[in-house]
Amino acid sequence: MKYETIKSIVLLILVVFSILLTWMLWTYQPNYDTLKESGNTVEEVSLGETKELSKIVRPERLFFHQGEKHYGTFDSFEIDQTMKELSLWGFSEFEDISDLVKNIPSFIYDKNALELIFPDIVPLKEYRSALQLPSNDIPKSNFDRIVIDLEPETREGGVVYFISSKEQEVLRAYVSASYINDFKERYLMDISANEKFALYEPINRESFTMLRKDPVKIALYKYLYLKIQTEKLRDALFSDPNLVSKNYSSFGEEYTDTTTLMSVNYETNTVSYLKTENVESGTTTKSENLLEKSIDFINSHGGWTDNYRYVGMDQSEQVILFRLYDLSGYPIFGDNGVSEILQIWNASEINKYYRSNFMLGSRVEATEITLPSGTNVLEQLTNIEGFDLDFLQDLTIGYHMSKDSQDVIFLEPAWYYKYNDEWKMVPSSEDGGIKHGLE
Repeated sequence: MKYETIKSIVLLILVVFSILLTWMLWTYQPNYDTLKESGNTVEEVSLGETKELSKIVRPERLFFHQGEKHYGTFDSFEIDQTMKELSLWGFSEFEDISDLVKNIPSFIYDKNALELIFPDIVPLKEYRSALQLPSNDIPKSNFDRIVIDLEPETREGGVVYFISSKEQEVLRAYVSASYINDFKERYLMDISANEKFALYEPINRESFTMLRKDPVKIALYKYLYLKIQTEKLRDALFSDPNLVSKNYSSFGEEYTDTTTLMSVNYETNTVSYLKTENVESGTTTKSENLLEKSIDFINSHGGWTDNYRYVGMDQSEQVILFRLYDLSGYPIFGDNGVSEILQIWNASEINKYYRSNFMLGSRVEATEITLPSGTNVLEQLTNIEGFDLDFLQDLTIGYHMSKDSQDVIFLEPAWYYKYNDEWKMVPSSEDGGIKHGLE
């Protein structure tokens, strides 16, 4: 092969290689996503589940009022089925009729009605999604009871009331009468034969307190204790865990950055997360969506580690409370707020977050005991020196949570009463009360 021919071939190869290299440079795109992932970023941590509002803000009890007879249940399945039914009804024509109602308990008990009771007031606008309410027809109002009139006014129209027992407000809305009639046929034809419904009676026509008339058989549970890893709490709650310092205290551990203090108390099994820069401000700015943003905050780190539900808020102080419930629908109480999630807010961010540092593990034992009737418990309370029936707000069965030295959690059923805005356990008449203390 001639020298000139070889020279031409080599030159052609170099030209082709140069063109290929130029094309690769022009079309090259670095993998920025990969670079981001390998950089100094904070991995998202989830303690447990995320839940929508309707799973957290739920009725606690369901009552069926039929003349002089009143049937009630705490059963979560029955209540959930009822709420699913209501979400399909298409509420309309909301109207405030508070001035027309002289006595709300009598207004409810005198009807053939179904009553759903929430633990505390719920802003109707924030509950819109749970009931599929129209966005343009909802007044600014709160409720803690939904009352369904089971005798529709006409063949075309039925009535549902949203009632705030605290604020003495009654809101009326209309639904199709066919929904109510269908509901009665499916669920309420023979409610007295339903084992999940017990017979109740009101203390009087002026009171919202309903008393269970018969003794009740109820389970006592034991669960394994599952500790939430402290490092996981730190990574979930701090925006940048790399900037957090750790110190030991007389009761546990403390984690701090420039604006926040997280204290883990191993004596009370609780966690306190506090924005230190806001503690001394002394000002509270109200937010109209306190309920929604509180749930969103817990969802942001999967904080629903157990069956928590909304139980109350103070809108003026921007305080909101969630409580643990057993799967049957009964509230769980514990010392030092160990069964609760507490939040305190300002307008833009959370100031304080308080919760337990553990979860309920596997159930290891369940036995059955019998509690006295509500009427007997009321008689016991009225015999307490200084007890004033006017301050009694509620009387219900609940569970007391405690833990022994072997890391076994006890859920022991007992009667609880709400007296002057404070929940208290009715002392046991047999053995003086709970044997296990939270250790």
